[in-house]
Amino acid sequence: MKDLHDRLTAANPIPENDLGDTAASPRAEALLRRILEEPAPPHSRPRAPRARTSRWAIPVVALAVAAVVLWDLLVPDSIPKQRYVTSGPANAVLMAAAQEAEATNTGRFWHTQGEVGQTLYRDHRGHRYTLFASYPTESWYPTDRRDGEGVVSYDTGGTRLQPVSAADAAAYRADGSPQPNENTDPDYGINVPDMPDGPELAGNTIYEGDPARLPTDPARLRMAMLEWMRDHDAMPAHPDVWLFREGAKLLNADSRPLAPPVRAAVYRMLAGLPGVRSLGQVRDPLGRPALGVAMTEHTSALGTLEWQLLIRPSSDFLMATRVVVIRHGAMNPKATPGTIQYLDLKRTAGWTDTPPEHPLPGATRH
Repeated sequence: MKDLHDRLTAANPIPENDLGDTAASPRAEALLRRILEEPAPPHSRPRAPRARTSRWAIPVVALAVAAVVLWDLLVPDSIPKQRYVTSGPANAVLMAAAQEAEATNTGRFWHTQGEVGQTLYRDHRGHRYTLFASYPTESWYPTDRRDGEGVVSYDTGGTRLQPVSAADAAAYRADGSPQPNENTDPDYGINVPDMPDGPELAGNTIYEGDPARLPTDPARLRMAMLEWMRDHDAMPAHPDVWLFREGAKLLNADSRPLAPPVRAAVYRMLAGLPGVRSLGQVRDPLGRPALGVAMTEHTSALGTLEWQLLIRPSSDFLMATRVVVIRHGAMNPKATPGTIQYLDLKRTAGWTDTPPEHPLPGATRH
């Protein structure tokens, strides 16, 4: 039994200064160590019925605690072990957001309103410039089917094109200030592609599991997402960064919102990812004060990227997710440091009991 304990400790090390949701794990491991190393009582010693009842309690506790500690050992080796970080402003920001999410009351509808955008590079008849293209989005998701079906609208007709710099603006004017056009012929305007569901990078596919089935424990939630990817032969090349950006997508929840306990678990999972760091007090693209956390990803296609989450202080409102280029790659060779490759901005996102102006498709009540 001593050898088993040593293997458990080596396979699932937990720092002594772990806090929050990981505190139970050190306590469980300490209890398991005490149970496994305690010498068995002599069999010849008589026991009263009350003592015999207590004697059964120790194996039951041992099995329960061992199940918690052994859980990670059942995970395939292809899924990396979680390493927890529980100090620093980034962790504090994310854990505070988790607490706010957990205390949120749901309503009849989840409603979001914002915009998405991406950087485009134009080279047309000698005119070279960079534009940021964005268009409005809005979503409604009812909790009761009597209120209809969820809808997500992308108003591509409201696309705006904005030159990134003064030089880009001059080149844009010299090119005739072309407007968005679905026609791929560059002489008829600028084609604005749909926003990708995720970076078009080999080995970084998208999580498409059912968010309603995700666990409310952050460690198990992490494993559930990675196991889903493994089962679909799509394990990400960089699991921690993948979890960071896919967790952000779950929090953005345009089409199907997370239940408050799961939303809180996602924030706690992000807080435990190695490499998450604080950006301090920043402002989002609308000038609103925010607290930023980020993680860096190195790719060959899009270069070195910084994934940034901008969270409203003392709230679980994810105001914006943006991807900033640190160093360009093969797919964006014209990108300069600081370029916003992708942006998902939320003007508002939350629960409401007020229905939309027009009933949702399939609604049977108003």
